[in-house]
Amino acid sequence: MKHFLVFLLVFIGIGSVSAQQAKITGTVKDNTGETIIGANVTIKGGTGGTITDIDGHFNIDASPNATLVISFIGYTTQEVALKGRTNLIVTLNEDSQALDEVIVIGYGTQKKVNLTGSVSAVKIDEAIASRSISNVSSGLSGLVPGLVVNQSTGFAGSDGASLKVRGLGSINNSDPLIVVDGMPDVDINRINMNDIESISVLKDAASSAVYGSRAANGVILITTKNGIGNTKAKITYNGSYAWASPVEFYDYMNDYSRALTMHMRAAGSGNKATNFRAGTVEQWMAMGMVDDVLFPNTDQFDQMFRTGGTLNQTVSASGGSDKMNFYASIGIMDQKGLQIHNDYSRYNMRFNLDYKIRSNFKIGMKSDGQWSETTAPRGSGLENAGLKYAVSGITNKHPETGQYGGAMAYGENSAAGNVLAEYEAYRQTKSRKEFNGSAYAEWEPLKGLKLNVSYALRYYNEFRKTIQNPLKQWNFQTNSVAREMPDNGGDGITDANYEGHKTLFQGRISYEREVAKGHHISAMFNAAEEYWYDRQMGAWRKDRLHSSLEELNAASASQQTNWGYSESEGLRSFIGRFNYTMFDKYLFEFNFRSDGSSRFAKGHQWGFFPSGAIGWRISEEAFFEPLKKVVSNAKLRASYGTLGNNSGVGRYEQKETMKTTNYIMNGNLVQGFSASKMINQDLSWESTRVINIGFDLGLFNNQLTAELDWYDRFTSGMIRGSSISSILTGYDAPRVNIADLRNRGIEANITWRSKVGKLDYSVNVNASYNVNKLEKWGDHLDRGWTALDMPYHFLYIYDAYPGLVQSWNEIYNAPYQGNYTAPGDILIKDINGDGQIDDKDKVAFKNKYRETPMGQFGITLSGAYKGFDLQALFQGSYGRSDLWLDDLNNVNVPEDRYAFQRMHWTDSWSLDNRGASMPRLVTGSGGSYNRTESTFWAENMNYVRLKNLQIGYSIPAKWLKKISFERARIYVSAENVFTITPWKGVDPEKSVSRWSQSDNTSYANDLYPLVKTYSVGLNIEF
Repeated sequence: MKHFLVFLLVFIGIGSVSAQQAKITGTVKDNTGETIIGANVTIKGGTGGTITDIDGHFNIDASPNATLVISFIGYTTQEVALKGRTNLIVTLNEDSQALDEVIVIGYGTQKKVNLTGSVSAVKIDEAIASRSISNVSSGLSGLVPGLVVNQSTGFAGSDGASLKVRGLGSINNSDPLIVVDGMPDVDINRINMNDIESISVLKDAASSAVYGSRAANGVILITTKNGIGNTKAKITYNGSYAWASPVEFYDYMNDYSRALTMHMRAAGSGNKATNFRAGTVEQWMAMGMVDDVLFPNTDQFDQMFRTGGTLNQTVSASGGSDKMNFYASIGIMDQKGLQIHNDYSRYNMRFNLDYKIRSNFKIGMKSDGQWSETTAPRGSGLENAGLKYAVSGITNKHPETGQYGGAMAYGENSAAGNVLAEYEAYRQTKSRKEFNGSAYAEWEPLKGLKLNVSYALRYYNEFRKTIQNPLKQWNFQTNSVAREMPDNGGDGITDANYEGHKTLFQGRISYEREVAKGHHISAMFNAAEEYWYDRQMGAWRKDRLHSSLEELNAASASQQTNWGYSESEGLRSFIGRFNYTMFDKYLFEFNFRSDGSSRFAKGHQWGFFPSGAIGWRISEEAFFEPLKKVVSNAKLRASYGTLGNNSGVGRYEQKETMKTTNYIMNGNLVQGFSASKMINQDLSWESTRVINIGFDLGLFNNQLTAELDWYDRFTSGMIRGSSISSILTGYDAPRVNIADLRNRGIEANITWRSKVGKLDYSVNVNASYNVNKLEKWGDHLDRGWTALDMPYHFLYIYDAYPGLVQSWNEIYNAPYQGNYTAPGDILIKDINGDGQIDDKDKVAFKNKYRETPMGQFGITLSGAYKGFDLQALFQGSYGRSDLWLDDLNNVNVPEDRYAFQRMHWTDSWSLDNRGASMPRLVTGSGGSYNRTESTFWAENMNYVRLKNLQIGYSIPAKWLKKISFERARIYVSAENVFTITPWKGVDPEKSVSRWSQSDNTSYANDLYPLVKTYSVGLNIEF
């Protein structure tokens, strides 16, 4: 914090110098006479600038003969010459060409009215930047049609969301390419949200083709802030603090006597001898009210969780002159996780500069440094060792001696979980430092002709340390050791270092001019070379001299291991684009990119990815003129192109590699080398062909705008290992271009903006719908969730009879389910009628997607009135289903040390509870299909969530003058306020199941909840 205050003072010093001139005052109104709040007032050719207050008033120091420039979004900019006047009334007219906003696209910008591709842009305004979120990816939820944002955990330091553009584009990695200030492969979650100017999502081939071999799954372009020419330097401070709690979680049953009772009941149901005794239950029930140390009923979840918190602070300075623009910032984020011993801190620093050396020559740089520190208890979430074995019959820590408690009940497993001991015995820290920097020079020898050369570098260094501290868990009843941890003995320590860099060198030439009246052309050609290098090294030792010594050389060298390797990759590219606009009505665009990758074998290293697009601005035709009073803008657009994906191929996948092999020579065992894999020399890029048809509409002077898109995306030659792997011994199977997948969908983005008196308001609704189908698989397919003419990863499960079986007659009349089936079980249907239940009875549910939803939507409501502002973001998805099978709703319970939930007691079937929704509890024999993937556990994951609610108040400018502030805003904000869903699990947004086809098992150990936050914040500008 001390360093932060020093930097704050430095920034204040930057902006404190201003010339004392004449005081100019005025009021800015619209053409209805209503005052405009937040209009920009600057001095033409100078550095002065301010904004209007809640009454539309402004004051600025300027020369009596200066010219003021007044602008506001949606209105035509006006220049007003003072000519000695010191008080003005300025009226701004609504801009009927509001769609002329500039959108960032690949290797340039383009006016929105001239876009022929499918591009969605998000302006990162104050409301978005003020949200109490720790990363950029989760902040995009509900803002962009066709962008699926799934946040699967709230774990501090790992709570970024997964991003998918227009569904599942490949059976391999289908994540979009992230490009920040022209540099691909930057981690989106390490960027300070306050540094971002805009985010563009490129969704079709016309907009993405310039990124070629890595654009098949869409591209997300992030542009960071820079100063504005001829504006006074300004300082801004954005700070907030958020309190965090779980969005939703299970209700842990901290009643040990009831937990023991359920163990005994389950053992009886399964015809298995129980470890526990009725006397133990009765003793615990009685003594638990007297001595909560020796007979505890500990709420393990309550001791594992805490109230989290996030402190976010950013100070920035920006400004410019006629020769130079700059932006500088420092950001600090401290995140206290919900789970004990889980903390994350990130420090960001950015400096962007453009400088015009000559009228036709400029240089610039962008630099960003980040440093993060992460502390995590065992693993990176609520894994099974620390959760499902946590029993309430343990006193986690003795209130007097501080000793860790262990199992005390007769028959309880000595390895029963104590969450404090688990998370303090195992600890992991991670320190990561990154630098992203780029520099460019641009020369314009002729008007419209520009030559640009640039170099960019990304460097990272990450150090990880994992500690195992020995400790003892005590049976406080007998004053003896119940368990020693770690279970594997010793006190290991692991150090690992990861380091790497990426470079990008580019040369670009572009030309733009009007070649004849009404005929405008622009062209761009770019050559680029990218290089990656990564290496890692690690070591492990055991038996440290003392648990307080956390260095490798403090452990014994008698037991140690080490490892290390490095790898590299290269990509050479040639990129081009040509645009032709005729009379601002007819739009034509052609793009291409040719990529050569070191991942492929010679002869298949190069891929060519072209695209073409056309657009017709119908509203500019003469015959459309009678409709212009209502339909202010109408444009048809269409595009077709090819994109690539090389994510299914490792860096050395197509290289001959060797492995060590033992041989017998002269009767002796010697070590040599042999080939480790078979290589498919014909392996090539995955190819994606995209057709996109869109319609843009603006009504009532663009108060109502709509963007509609339909697309067909066909991915061919998807890469997988050959099924020959099943008969190979000693070799890795070759990779092959094996499958084709098609995605089809529609998207809509509709916005209404208006003003009623002094109330400005807007409503935005965006929605998308996507379906996919596997059309080809050039290899053997076993039964499972991969099938032709079906979605990829659909529900392929048993069809269960509705409800639970209530009587023996129902069992006798049903297909044979096994010897131990009893009332309270799930019954499976014999689909093929062969009299037995096996894999042939599983059913494919075509419209139940497990990976991504079929549809998603977002609704943003915004309003501003006399200094108050309000924003509400609703977000949701539909068309996704999964199985509610995880570690904490198990009904086939283990014989001991299980973390029962309240629902096990109240909602599991028994003779006294026949109306329960969960099957009977069983330990031992029985319940054969009670944990099998079936329709009984299939749940709809549709949901609607109030993602963000924010209320702010801008303090009147007349109150701020006394302290030299230009603007100050206070606000309260909330994230994940409430959720409406039929899903019974932890959260419908989480990725629930990781299913193995080989053993028909769900692995659902990631139960870390998402985070609900309430925050207060302050925005200041001076």
